[in-house]
Amino acid sequence: MNKTSLLASLLGLVIATSAFADPERRREERRDDRKEERHEDQRKEERHDERHDERREEHHDERREERHDWSHKGPPAARFERHENRRGQVWVGGNYEWRGGAYVWNPGRYEAERSGYRWREPRWDTRDGVYVRTEGSWDAMGPTAAPPVLREERFEARRGFFWQRGRWDWSGGQWVWVTGHYERERAGHRWREARWENRDGIYVNIDGTWE
Repeated sequence: MNKTSLLASLLGLVIATSAFADPERRREERRDDRKEERHEDQRKEERHDERHDERREEHHDERREERHDWSHKGPPAARFERHENRRGQVWVGGNYEWRGGAYVWNPGRYEAERSGYRWREPRWDTRDGVYVRTEGSWDAMGPTAAPPVLREERFEARRGFFWQRGRWDWSGGQWVWVTGHYERERAGHRWREARWENRDGIYVNIDGTWE
């Protein structure tokens, strides 16, 4: 083979190789482009998530700031209000409410008496550093002093019975002693005695029961 023929063969081989390689190169380029597009989409999603987290954190900061502002604002001293005693009516004193980010004064008023009940004024208490309002309500009247010490009673054991000891009851505005007595036993149960509990300055009777 002469030189001319050899050069022609080599040139043909190069052209054929280039023709074969170009489609493969283009496929690789397309794959690279798709990878780059996916990476760009991923970067966009990450930036979106970051902005969302930043906005959410800013919102939380605002809420914390609002709570912080609330927690250090106790209500002002109650205003002095002149009023007179009225038969059959109760004076409900004015008080502060928290509305629109500020304490707002509610003037006092008269309400009709409720037999056997007394009005408990609303109050503000701190709970976990935050001021919380407890609304006023009508509470059943009862003793404000603890009952006297239980009296000592003599009794004898009786088969099938137990002694339910005496207790103090509140009747007619005074403490009245209720004498103990025998009760028939109940298999598998025990008697929990009545007791008086102090609730907001009023003693409330919790009746005894079988448990």
